[in-house]
Amino acid sequence: MKNYTAHYLKKDILLTNDSQKLVGKIVDECTWFKIRHSIDYLSRTYEIKNVGFLKNDVELSLSNRVIYFTDLEKDRIIKSGQGVRIYYFKLAKINQLFEKGKLLIEIVENIRKETKESILDIKADDSVEDLLILLFLHYSTREFNSLGGSD
Repeated sequence: MKNYTAHYLKKDILLTNDSQKLVGKIVDECTWFKIRHSIDYLSRTYEIKNVGFLKNDVELSLSNRVIYFTDLEKDRIIKSGQGVRIYYFKLAKINQLFEKGKLLIEIVENIRKETKESILDIKADDSVEDLLILLFLHYSTREFNSLGGSD
């Protein structure tokens, strides 16, 4: 298992590994005219678009090529292109992502008492790519965090 930590820097979320090295960043840009979310990972900027009825789902793309997309109705994230993969998620106090019943990612929010800062502890299977971790982190904390926390 790989261990990560995520914390907020203003409206952005920074993901670091065990060595406190920056893995990637979820960027939240708000202007008067639009809200834009993206993921900065490996010197590339991946665009996050809200899609579908009521804009409940997201697409993660690079240069207009969709890499991952969500299906909130069936609680899943799908990797598109060659080698399609389907992941199922559970959003609660502990957010989890599974593939074929195997737990791949687990996200737990901890609040530091002294600073009241929210820190997210993430455990991921060694087979999981960091881009999927960043997308699931965004989806579970930004998009639909009101769905979690009911357990």
